This record gives sequence, structure tokens and C-alpha cells, in this order.
Amino acid sequence: MKLVIIVCSLMLLLFLLFRTSFSKVMESLPFFLFRLGFSFFLLFGVHLLLGLFGYVIPINLFTGAVVAMLGVPGVASVVAISILI
Repeated sequence: MKLVIIVCSLMLLLFLLFRTSFSKVMESLPFFLFRLGFSFFLLFGVHLLLGLFGYVIPINLFTGAVVAMLGVPGVASVVAISILI
């Protein structure tokens, strides 16, 4: 319960401090969530494809966010890091 109150009060404080930029963030949030969902779909496909060759690509929130922000170079970096480790 305390955590909910703290999070709500921090969001209210951020809204009051950055009133103009908050609307821009809320406008771009659905676009980012779409990219995040598509990145999970793309990572799953890469995971299945590379699974045939014995490589495992982790699918989690971090790798999804990297691919959502970077796009195709993000997929390449996640694959390279997974193969090298």
C-alpha cells in the first residue's frame, strides 16, 4: 500500500514539474509499446531460427527494450552478445 502511494505521489510530482513534456511522453507511449510488442515477436522468431543451430537467445524485458529502441541493430547486438557469451 505504501508503495502505491509513493509511486502515485512521484507521478503527480513529475506531472506538475514537467507538464508540457508529460503530454508528449503520453503521446509516444503507445508507439513504444507497439515497438516493444513487435520486438518480442521478432526476438521469438530469431530464437526459433537460431535454436535450430543450437544457440539460445534470451527473451526478456531488457532484450525487448533494447530491440524496441535500436531496431535491427538491436537484434544484431542481442544475437552477437548471446553467441559470444
